[in-house]
Amino acid sequence: MFIRKSTAKNKDGTQRVYFQLAESIRINGKPRNRVLCNLGRAGDEATQVKIQKMAESLIEASEKHKLFNLVDDLKAESSKEYGPFLVFSRLFKELRLKDIISESLSDIGAEFDVAEALFNLILNRLTEPVSKRQMTLWEQDVEGATEFDLHQYYRAMDYLIEHKEEIERKIFFNQASLFNQELDIVLFDTTSLVYYGEGADKYDKPEDQQLLDYGFSKARRSDLKQIVVGVLMSKEGIPLAHETFSGNTNDVKCFSQIIDQLKNKYSVSNIVLVGDRGMISKSNIKELESSKLKYILGYRMRTISKEERKDVLSQANLRKLKSLELQFKEVDYRGQRLIVCYNEKRAEKDQAFREREVEKLKEKLKGTKSIKQLISNPHHRKYLKINDEKSKATLDLKKVEEDALYDGVFVLTTNTRLSCLQVVERYKDLWQIEAGFRQLKSELQMGPIYHHKDKRIRAHVMICFMAFCIRVALYKKLKQYFKKESFSLTQLQRDLKALHAIELTVDKQKIKLRTELKEGANHIFRAIGMRPPNRVLHSEAGSVVKRL
Repeated sequence: MFIRKSTAKNKDGTQRVYFQLAESIRINGKPRNRVLCNLGRAGDEATQVKIQKMAESLIEASEKHKLFNLVDDLKAESSKEYGPFLVFSRLFKELRLKDIISESLSDIGAEFDVAEALFNLILNRLTEPVSKRQMTLWEQDVEGATEFDLHQYYRAMDYLIEHKEEIERKIFFNQASLFNQELDIVLFDTTSLVYYGEGADKYDKPEDQQLLDYGFSKARRSDLKQIVVGVLMSKEGIPLAHETFSGNTNDVKCFSQIIDQLKNKYSVSNIVLVGDRGMISKSNIKELESSKLKYILGYRMRTISKEERKDVLSQANLRKLKSLELQFKEVDYRGQRLIVCYNEKRAEKDQAFREREVEKLKEKLKGTKSIKQLISNPHHRKYLKINDEKSKATLDLKKVEEDALYDGVFVLTTNTRLSCLQVVERYKDLWQIEAGFRQLKSELQMGPIYHHKDKRIRAHVMICFMAFCIRVALYKKLKQYFKKESFSLTQLQRDLKALHAIELTVDKQKIKLRTELKEGANHIFRAIGMRPPNRVLHSEAGSVVKRL
């Protein structure tokens, strides 16, 4: 059956149009149309109502389609975030983190899926970091996430830290293998994470809170206890390992412990270890060389004797490194190979900064500022001359002049046979670690820390490190996908978070749909080689629900 139009002419030559319900039949083997009924004149309101009612009756009788009333028969039950779960669970498996955890914890006899609970904690760090106590609420809003009790999350963290050494060794070599990393160059840097909880001072077992301590805070919060975290990365920026140190551990001691771990924990020796000038000490240099480890380290320029400093740091005999916009020279200083580097643009910035600070200091000296207030600013303190009674401070022009010697200059020391260009390039790779720490501390919200037990703090940091491994893996895939085209990881992930699973009740039947893919989410799925989910995720009805 079908609806057809019939046209009739009026006496004045105008036309009338009618709607008819007709069917196609054969008479004597020839096709004919037979009118079943007239529906009315086109444009007439009564005709439209009649056609609408007939359409509703026909569709209601159909086995394949069903018309529903949007107000009475449709109810949105829930909307859960779905995109990040799909992508990060895929990468969690691709990086073999799930396998490594499951294999390492295979004999613990846990009554719940520990690897899945740890994945929830990792996923939370990657998307919307909350406290462990809020995890049971957060998981309810994530499509696909397994739900756990709070005590199971804490138990999973305890299992993780009980098998920390084995899991970390596997992650170290797995990361190197997956990304085809030659462990010839390893970069190391540290950061401090402050503690905001109250339990550290009240906890009744001091031996369980040895990590939290006061120390030099890179967050400039010397009033709070902290821990120190170090990360090892390859020269391509792939995270390999991490370590947690007590809050009063300086960079020199951290570096010493990392040297020991590379030898004993990871059994790696034929590498070049790269660190900044905060890592250097005579004992560390001695330990590196006795361990037959190569190194590239930032060198503290002020440790050069005053008598030799001017000659060592002078711009005489500098050669140009065009690829890095640097000039350099190689110096043998008391048996150490130093590479003195000069950056003209950096020198201009250093000079401008010093001149601004000197002007500020002059204004302060005109006032009635106390000695204590004047020396509180490190940029001003180094230019002051204070009398023996410590009652008066004046501007020391000689110190200002001496400080100009360091404009645009940085010094490296190495025991490798690498060229000067290679040494400088490897040292500049440390920027990747610094960018990594910014991600760990801000996007992943690695800190602040509220746990007061050492093992829980270590587990928290380890969870953040695994989340960091996943984020770096995603970034690498996106970089390969976009090639030379620029992209914003933050914006892409925002689009991914917008992918939700929506559960509807349609005429007492459940149906689950996904929201439409935003452009950024589509790029991410393509980059990781994953097919986006179907629009209809689940339906209790055997029929296709169609909105007319």
